[in-house]
Parts: sequence; C-alpha cells; structure tokens
Amino acid sequence: MAERLLTARTGRVPHHGPVTQECPVECLLSVLSLNSFNPLTRADDAPFAEPRTVGDVMDLCTRRQLRKIRGIGPRRVSEIEAALVLAGLNLAGHQQRPASQEGPAR
Repeated sequence: MAERLLTARTGRVPHHGPVTQECPVECLLSVLSLNSFNPLTRADDAPFAEPRTVGDVMDLCTRRQLRKIRGIGPRRVSEIEAALVLAGLNLAGHQQRPASQEGPAR
C-alpha cells in the first residue's frame, strides 16, 4: 500500500518559545502531527477561512467547528485540542473573539 506524504507548506518552521493566541498557526507544528496540521491549515470544504493564528484555532475549537473541515474527524479534533493544552493554552477559559475581529470569511 502506497503511503501518502504530508508536508507543511514551504517556509513554515516549528515554533520556538511560548505559544500564544497571537502566534501564527505554524507555531503548533511543534505539538501537532502533520496529519492534523495540514487539513487544519487548508480548511478544505469548510464554511470559513483557514485559521491564520493559534487564536483562530482556539475559536474553532470552542465553537465546535473543526469537524466541518474535510479530513478532520473526532480523533483529529482530540489531537488538536490536546496539542493546544500541551502548548500551554487554556481552552476552557478561552473567550471567542467578536466576528469583527475574526479573519475573512470564505
């Protein structure tokens, strides 16, 4: 069986230092597998724009929108949530940003 190679987009490097909500989504590369990172950053078939920051990913988690991304099922959602916690972020206390501060809609 052929194995499909997944890679991050060119020019992206893992984060070094504390991860914050303002960090670009690439900062999660140090705590998230490429199998979850790639569909997350592409947001294929999702009714919203791809997340650009860690805060955008946190918003998607708290609004339970991750499953709307093709390639992200329950296992990947759990991995993404665990990665955010592992990165030192508090999902339980996360306040969603108002729609006017969110990224552009698709």
